[in-house]
Amino acid sequence: MRHFVKGLAFAAILPLAACFDADIRADFTNTDEVKLDAVMTMGAEINQMASSMGEDPCEEGIGTENADGTYTCSMLERRSLEDLLMAMDDPDNDIGIGDGVTIEELDNGNISISFDLSEMTSDLPPPEEREQMAAMFGDSLEGHAMSLTVIGKEIVSTNGTIIRDGTAAELVIPLTIMFMPEPESLPSSFDVELVPGS
Repeated sequence: MRHFVKGLAFAAILPLAACFDADIRADFTNTDEVKLDAVMTMGAEINQMASSMGEDPCEEGIGTENADGTYTCSMLERRSLEDLLMAMDDPDNDIGIGDGVTIEELDNGNISISFDLSEMTSDLPPPEEREQMAAMFGDSLEGHAMSLTVIGKEIVSTNGTIIRDGTAAELVIPLTIMFMPEPESLPSSFDVELVPGS
């Protein structure tokens, strides 16, 4: 998600905020209301650091301070499938999913969605800086990840993992891998073909 990934990149360049989790989800079970959700939960230090820098880590979404001191940024988009496909054809679309994400209807009526991971993470620090951050703050990255989930009536094919009895596909990228200079185990994209709901 265009604006969401900017927030993710902002969190990633703050060493004390390197402890974060991101959950990006596209749900096509209802074609009248496709749900495009992105939720990022950042370490407790993010608020203080962001405020001191005059930055808003959730400029385009809804920011929430949690009871445990963590900070959650949520971006929730609801569009009909028809509107979503039309918006995908407009490079200046006003929805928060765009850069690095391609959604199209196939000739057989199925939906193809692809997340270009190199595009989505292009705002992260350059490889040499990521390597330094991983070396300095590797422990804080452990156990945290960015998760991509696509849900439909049925998953036809994917290069991720099929879950939920065949109705969802998932790709989980641990931050320890994301911050590698050249993560060999990370595919160039997360691709899914699905049968949408009614």
